[in-house]
Amino acid sequence: MSKTSILSALSQSASDVDDARYTAEHACRDVASEILKQVEPDGIELLLFHTSTLFDLDVVASKMTTLFPNVNVVGCTSAGEFNKNGYGTEKLLAVAFLKNAFSIATALVPQLGEVNFDEAHDIASNLRRTLQGREKRYDTEQHFVISVLDGLTRHEEHFLETFATAFGNIPHLGGSAGDDLKLEATYVFYDGAFHRDAAVLLLVGTCNPFSVFSIDHINSPVSKLVVTHADPESRTVYEINGEPAAQYYASLLGMKTEALTPDVFSMFPLAVMVGGKYFIRSIQKVDLTTNAITFYCAVDIGIILTFIQLGDCIEALESKLDALHEQLGEPEFVYACDCFLRRLEIQQGNNDHEIRRLQQKYHVAGFNAYGEHIHSVHLNQTFTGVYFGTR
Repeated sequence: MSKTSILSALSQSASDVDDARYTAEHACRDVASEILKQVEPDGIELLLFHTSTLFDLDVVASKMTTLFPNVNVVGCTSAGEFNKNGYGTEKLLAVAFLKNAFSIATALVPQLGEVNFDEAHDIASNLRRTLQGREKRYDTEQHFVISVLDGLTRHEEHFLETFATAFGNIPHLGGSAGDDLKLEATYVFYDGAFHRDAAVLLLVGTCNPFSVFSIDHINSPVSKLVVTHADPESRTVYEINGEPAAQYYASLLGMKTEALTPDVFSMFPLAVMVGGKYFIRSIQKVDLTTNAITFYCAVDIGIILTFIQLGDCIEALESKLDALHEQLGEPEFVYACDCFLRRLEIQQGNNDHEIRRLQQKYHVAGFNAYGEHIHSVHLNQTFTGVYFGTR
């Protein structure tokens, strides 16, 4: 049996050209087999998974529940999956947190746009009471929160702000579910079923040394733009500097609007300044008919968007992980919510081998998200995670 406290397994791709018959059932069985070779189900405190929407989600729901009997299984759909084997897409990743080092309480939060402060405090209090009632208890400073939520609801900011005071000073990280860049429907998984317009919260207690962190690779501002016409509810910008938004953005890049794709968005992001620091507002899509730009994060009329020059994505990540190594010692595991635009940027630069080197060195696993959560803030184009040192 395993002497570690966290295990991960990554399936093959749903569209693997070498095996067109690789189905959701195969993927679930493969990750379950790899994890259960190292630990019995009754040794698992919680199983967290991230899956491509190319798999049949009904089959995923059924199989992940039956393959891990009497285990709390939660998860979400994704825009990419990764572990020590490097970035992948159209796969299923499973992460098992073991009872020898973890105690975890979970909750489903439905109707994200309607949750209020009283409900948030009740949910957080119930999670705390659940952990306090366990045989194995951990001090407050040994707790952190993970959230995964429907990545297309446009309620991330409201959700995070509402729960910010409910959890107080407990560190909070997470990510917004994806759907393989289809932008159709994203889901979270809880209590045997997939849900939309919902979030799953995990209150985690552990004896492992850990640190919750988030990094970007913003280098310097280039030029400033003013949003002059927008719909904040849908996060859509219609005009920038009084010009049709998509057309204006494309013209600054010397491109036609038809050429604007996620690959372009990943390399030429826009940002806003909050509290003296730039935060990227990633572009979700452009509408060629209306010349509108829709964002993954909140926008409004009058805000100033800044073209950002990016630094070295991998260098920034390695520097942070090296610093955490110095602080917490040898890594046992790094669980991460990594923006899908970072993956696109790395792959465009043909740097898959470099990111795989870091993923192997630091035992990194997680999923590519439509947005990342750190404490009470919804972010884009970041690597947000939790570093676990060895005990």
